[in-house]
Amino acid sequence: MTAVATETFGEPEEAFGTEWLRLALRRCELLAQMHSVSSDARWMISFAIQWAPFGGASAAELLERFGVNRRRFMELVLDGLAPKATDIQKIRAMKGQLRTSLAQAWGVQ
Repeated sequence: MTAVATETFGEPEEAFGTEWLRLALRRCELLAQMHSVSSDARWMISFAIQWAPFGGASAAELLERFGVNRRRFMELVLDGLAPKATDIQKIRAMKGQLRTSLAQAWGVQ
């Protein structure tokens, strides 16, 4: 298999594979340590990251764990990753990357 066959628009074929998962979870932890996301948001963001390789969790799983539907869950996750006025540029960029990746993985329009 050639390099062209394994890449699509500069992204690896397995966009939400184990490397992405590890990096995203580390970033989530860093955001929490820097008090840039709340503990509730961190819990939801971590859950969203863990389910990203599968296109997101089922409606039943979300209702059972969080008491919300899929649309509301993603609103809460993306709101939790919204930039704060106190965030430095690097943190804003990290949040933006996670927001984009999670929205793509979970199929948010």
